[in-house]
Amino acid sequence: MMDWIEAFLKKHGPLQAFHDVWKTLPAYPGFLVPKKAYGEVTQWQAKEMRNLGRYIFGVRAVALRQPGGAPLIPFKRALGCVRALVDFNIMGQYHSHTSDTRAYKEYYHDQFHKLKDIFLEFPVTKCTQDKVDKQRK
Repeated sequence: MMDWIEAFLKKHGPLQAFHDVWKTLPAYPGFLVPKKAYGEVTQWQAKEMRNLGRYIFGVRAVALRQPGGAPLIPFKRALGCVRALVDFNIMGQYHSHTSDTRAYKEYYHDQFHKLKDIFLEFPVTKCTQDKVDKQRK
């Protein structure tokens, strides 16, 4: 997903804004501030990935709040897609589920699949494809 987000930001211009917001994340109890800029991280550990899920949407929203001359609709769709994926992931971390939480997960799943086409123009990198193939095995 991050490959898609980065390609989307490169195409539409606010990639530097994303990196600037990433570097200025404030400290907060229970929140690990990244030690490196997003582009400098070469390997993501499980703890870093969990933290990424906590703040990727906020960083992305701030970076995209003023898209300049670019059309606003692609940015709204991209944010909606990322939000649905993050919310689905958060709901999946619950230790037990009720009919309401299952309904939320289904809704977020459907939203993600409805909006993911905004990223489909960006190809998956070879590194990402290799990771997917390894997980499938």
